[in-house]
Amino acid sequence: MELLPARVPFSLRLLLAVASGGIYALAFPPLGWRWLVVPGVAGLLIALQGQRGSRARAMGFLHGLAVFAVGLSWLYELFAAWSFFLWIVLAVFPAVFAHFQGLASARGVKGWHLAAFTALNWGSWEYIRSELFALKFPWLSVGSAVGPNGLLPWIGVYGVSVIVVFGAALLSLQRWKSAAASFALVLGAYLLVPRHPDPSADDPAAVKVGGIQLEDASVHDFVTATEGLPQDLQFAVWPEYAVPYDIRADVNEWKLVQQLCRDRDVTLTFGTQRHETGGEVWRNIALTVDPGGTRGEHNKVHTVHFFNDGVAGTTALPVDTRHGKVGTPICFDCDYEGVTRRMTAAGAEMFIVPVMDAKPWTARQHDQHAELMRIRACENGRWMFVCATSGVSQVIDPNGMVHGRLGAMVEGVLVGSLRRESELTFYTRFGWLTPWMVLGIAGASWVLLLWPKRRDRAAQAKSA
Repeated sequence: MELLPARVPFSLRLLLAVASGGIYALAFPPLGWRWLVVPGVAGLLIALQGQRGSRARAMGFLHGLAVFAVGLSWLYELFAAWSFFLWIVLAVFPAVFAHFQGLASARGVKGWHLAAFTALNWGSWEYIRSELFALKFPWLSVGSAVGPNGLLPWIGVYGVSVIVVFGAALLSLQRWKSAAASFALVLGAYLLVPRHPDPSADDPAAVKVGGIQLEDASVHDFVTATEGLPQDLQFAVWPEYAVPYDIRADVNEWKLVQQLCRDRDVTLTFGTQRHETGGEVWRNIALTVDPGGTRGEHNKVHTVHFFNDGVAGTTALPVDTRHGKVGTPICFDCDYEGVTRRMTAAGAEMFIVPVMDAKPWTARQHDQHAELMRIRACENGRWMFVCATSGVSQVIDPNGMVHGRLGAMVEGVLVGSLRRESELTFYTRFGWLTPWMVLGIAGASWVLLLWPKRRDRAAQAKSA
């Protein structure tokens, strides 16, 4: 039975689709009312009941426009009027989702089958938008709204999205008990995640790390701030673009950095550049140095859309340091699942992450971005130290819990301890295939829905 009778005017259905999109956006920072994502999805599904074709697409599109315009309003600070174009592009994905929902309903798919199809349909378009589309955009997914939870080390953020949407679909179909069971699974996985104890000083696997949160500062400023960190510090971190040029081409500043590592006996990871072929080609890198010299570098794999962010790298390997194998993904690398997972599979025992989130991008952007780092730490079961230009810097444990935080729009230092971990989560080994399996099943379903019915084919043959 449909919650909205067929006689309900289309205008009211449109209003519900838009309102549910606004509610969905409130699940993310700055408010971060996580579980509003459920009525945000269920509201759209209720509005779509009995609708197909252009009507379904219009509701999906306006729902998506509300989600992204409200949730990603900070894009206006980056792109001004062009942000409207980005919101429109992103809204196409829920529109296509709604189109296939209409086709499924028209083909008589209902009950449990419709709920399962809804979850697969949503999860697939979310994954395409996040990881496969040319303008990959993984922000504001259902799974990331839920936050770190016990399901992430098994099925990852996209798998969590599928389960939550399945529950929302059951809710919209008035399958109350089944919906409650689905939400109980996710809620339990969210509430029962333990917090790791802070590594003790005498733990041989513990590494004391300090980060400098500064924006538009000189190398001398970073060196001075690092010299003021605790004397027992083992690892220092500066943000992405802390040195926005090739530091190894500046003899004096390069010597200054090397001398700092020798004087303090620390390993240092910081954001800089590597220039090639006479400076015509450059790469955004995380460079790791210790008293013995350069230990290694990571070339940013996921460069930022529409920005001059250097030539993208292709490898995701940890750096071998005195403190174990350390993954050093850069900022946007952690928005996607692949780089941190590949580094973990290659032996990374912890993560040191230089980040640039500029002050003009607003605190809303900073806080939303910080959530994605927690997701990546939890999926792969690794401690993570994030050092950002103007926030958010944080110390995150293998369950995604925050042990130290320096908020947005402040300058300062953050000190914490990480523990080297070697066990691989199921997600790192196999669970990352979850969205691919979802996409495969959904893709087959889309083909069947688009294939004409037997009587339609017969009518076409007769008319020919």
